[in-house]
Amino acid sequence: MRYLRDILIFAPCYIALDWASYIDPVGPFNITPWNPQPALAIVWMALGGLHYLPAVLATIVAADVLVRGAPGGYLITALTAVALAGGYAWIAWLLRALLADLRLRSSRDLTVFAVVVAGGTAIVGAAFVGVLRGANLLAAIPVPEALLRFWVGDAVGCLVTAPLLFAVADPERRAALLALARRPETVAQAAVLVATTWVIFEGLGGDPSRHFYFLFVPLIWAAARGGMSGAILATAVVQVGVVIAIHREGAAALPVLELQALVAAFTLTGLFLGMVVEERSRAAESLRQSLRLAAAGEMAGAIAHEVMQPLTALGSYGRSALLYLERGEAAPLPGIVGKMLAEQERAAEVVRRLRDFFRAGTTRLEPLTVEALMAAARRIGEQVIGERRIALALRSEPGLPDLYVDRLQVELVLRNLIANAAEALDPRAADSRIEVAAARNDATSVRLVVADNGPGVPQTARARLFEPFVSGKSTGMGLGLAVSRAIAEAHGGALEAPPAGHGEFHLVLPCVHAS
Repeated sequence: MRYLRDILIFAPCYIALDWASYIDPVGPFNITPWNPQPALAIVWMALGGLHYLPAVLATIVAADVLVRGAPGGYLITALTAVALAGGYAWIAWLLRALLADLRLRSSRDLTVFAVVVAGGTAIVGAAFVGVLRGANLLAAIPVPEALLRFWVGDAVGCLVTAPLLFAVADPERRAALLALARRPETVAQAAVLVATTWVIFEGLGGDPSRHFYFLFVPLIWAAARGGMSGAILATAVVQVGVVIAIHREGAAALPVLELQALVAAFTLTGLFLGMVVEERSRAAESLRQSLRLAAAGEMAGAIAHEVMQPLTALGSYGRSALLYLERGEAAPLPGIVGKMLAEQERAAEVVRRLRDFFRAGTTRLEPLTVEALMAAARRIGEQVIGERRIALALRSEPGLPDLYVDRLQVELVLRNLIANAAEALDPRAADSRIEVAAARNDATSVRLVVADNGPGVPQTARARLFEPFVSGKSTGMGLGLAVSRAIAEAHGGALEAPPAGHGEFHLVLPCVHAS
């Protein structure tokens, strides 16, 4: 039943397309400058399988009888139908075998599709014209001319129509086409394409092929904004416009073959441009996802330090509770349990707020005194420095306003800057030093400076210092400074590395009065 249903849909569509495209034929035969019906047969067999070949053969015979009255006789109609159906089945088999994805999701797939269609239709055309020539039905027409016209017609028809049919058959691509068609910008693009086509054929007069290049401007617009879907719609609109113009003005009044060759170049340009846009978009999205995951990995050490403190406290409180239980003293237990719950909530808050930032870039702002932040900087610095011979100094101007920041995220930035400073120092030097200083930046912000007395950032590396995946460390991922700047900018602040003879980073954060 499904086989019969598909035939009942395919056969009328194929015959209707054959009738609509029967323009400027070579003699009474199906050698025309535009043939979209082969694309329907090829896509049907590529998606459904080669068991549809008998139905395609019967439909081609029926189309030749109904549209042209079998001008070469029924035997020639049968022979040409075998050549066409077999050739289209061979092209469909090649596409199934060579394409990684019939949805044409990559430049490689699109290139394979174009090459197979161009080469396959040339071979099918040679077989079709060969049958007619062998029957002495093209005696008055040069074989190269007939072959060229057949090849251009089938190749252009397939290049324009097949991507649209593949897209309509794929639920994801079909949804993208429908969404694109509903956009006002797409309507404007279609209107510009229609208007430009009218200007080329009616407004300017003369040979329309001389002005065909005007259509490439709206094509670039459609492909750049809509990707492959935009290119498919744009090429379909232009092909329909060209066919309507040929019907209205007559094939004898227009250079039909030249126009269809231009349509082929137009179509390939649009499809490849749209594919490049889609691949770039997918690569950018993949990079964003990778950056988030890698950033989480880069900050894993800092997260571990933050979570370790409440976990250590939980362990201490748990051991204290056990000691009291062993002694039979229950009075202190409620207070200990309360402290354990508070530490548990602190650890959960650390994980929750970092998860929110890496997932959506959100911040949870709250007032924070500069003194509290400097105390956190001291704690972080002592953890980072450990047993190394590095002096840590902190100073701040008196009377600084409270900051309005996400405390956890800002502490992560400080940890990154202090860790970078510690790694930049020579472990053999006796006077290694890191200084964290806080001062007023302006009326709405405070500036924190993290400096060391190491060699500083090389001039060659300064231009790309905050780019992702650019690292001066042999084991670094190149994400710490990129993420730190992202956190600073998410607060409405900034993170810079001004030129200096030593390592120096300036972190600007908003204060409460700026909120």
